[in-house]
Amino acid sequence: MKKYISLVFLIIGGYNLVLAQCPATIQINRTPEDPVCKNTPVTYTISPSAGGITNYIWVVNGDTVSNLPSITTSINFAHVEIYAVSDTCNLDTMYADDNIDNVILSAEYNVIIEECNQTVADVEILSISGGKEPYSYNLYTGAGGLGQQTIYIDVPVSSYPLVIEDDNGCIDTVWVDMAALECPPPLPTQVITPNGDGYNDMWRIQFIELYPNNEVFIYDRWGQRVYHKKEYTNAEGWEAKYIGSDMPVSTYYYILKIKYEKKDEEVFNGPISVFR
Repeated sequence: MKKYISLVFLIIGGYNLVLAQCPATIQINRTPEDPVCKNTPVTYTISPSAGGITNYIWVVNGDTVSNLPSITTSINFAHVEIYAVSDTCNLDTMYADDNIDNVILSAEYNVIIEECNQTVADVEILSISGGKEPYSYNLYTGAGGLGQQTIYIDVPVSSYPLVIEDDNGCIDTVWVDMAALECPPPLPTQVITPNGDGYNDMWRIQFIELYPNNEVFIYDRWGQRVYHKKEYTNAEGWEAKYIGSDMPVSTYYYILKIKYEKKDEEVFNGPISVFR
């Protein structure tokens, strides 16, 4: 990477003269070389092809930062430039530049939320990329680090840092964002008119399709159960019948249970007025 001074020897009148090669050029040197982890201090020096440098101007991302023979910067993805003046080549201005290519570690993940209003979810790590394999990683929650797992089970819904390290010791953080599947509550109809006109003949529960794991109980005013169904749907709902016969005009009472895999069930209840 370094360039060395090239000299021309002349013998004139019995004397040896040393002439520097002109025009002068410089080579920029960097420590460490690639790959460079994020936030790693990088030191720059130059190797001149002509001696006698009288002035240094270091520029990082367009800003002049130093006039010393070398600099150190921790700026990620920096563009570093050097302007140097040589007094042995008629004050030639020499130039060199370099770009810091920092290691980027990233992760692909899948948040598994299958139920409405779920307070916990599973996080599946699909792949890690960037840097050098093998990788190690750890998901940090309010309970601390969960270690390296392919699938993290029942993680409270929030945002958490996934800290990744590659084989060169480079460390990066990917934020795992989890969002609950917010659904409106089920809204049962309070009045039905099952007279066969095709309008409002069946008891409907708005948004019940969002809660497939449900159970419905309907009772008359004396507490006798007149209807029961698991996985209630509006396509095959209650038409105010009991054992195939029409129920009388009256007020009935429903209990709707919504069951979840990862949290306690919810219970809704209220009246149903039947008119014909």
